[in-house]
Amino acid sequence: MGDGFVHMRWLSSRSAWQDMEYHRAKRAEAIAQDQANMDAVNSAMSSALQNKITISSNNAAKAALKRVQAATKAKSDQTTKQIDDTLKLIDKTKASAATTTTTTTPTVLDTTA
Repeated sequence: MGDGFVHMRWLSSRSAWQDMEYHRAKRAEAIAQDQANMDAVNSAMSSALQNKITISSNNAAKAALKRVQAATKAKSDQTTKQIDDTLKLIDKTKASAATTTTTTTPTVLDTTA
């Protein structure tokens, strides 16, 4: 200062306290942003996992339903075939009985009547 010039600070600078508070606020802001990012990733992963579980469950339920429907249809077809076979047998028996002429012998019931 002995050179005759007066040194003036033209740019104001923060005090050490203000600088420490500034950096503390920036760290808190970065931590909050990191937490928000982690929450968003967690939410997206949870949704994706839930969607996968739902799709897998729906596929399993559809497959089970198809198996039950196929078993029911097979049982129904089997019952229908048995009914058809029985009807054919009845028709065949009726036709056979109509073409066969038998002689009837009197029975005890015929003589008492």
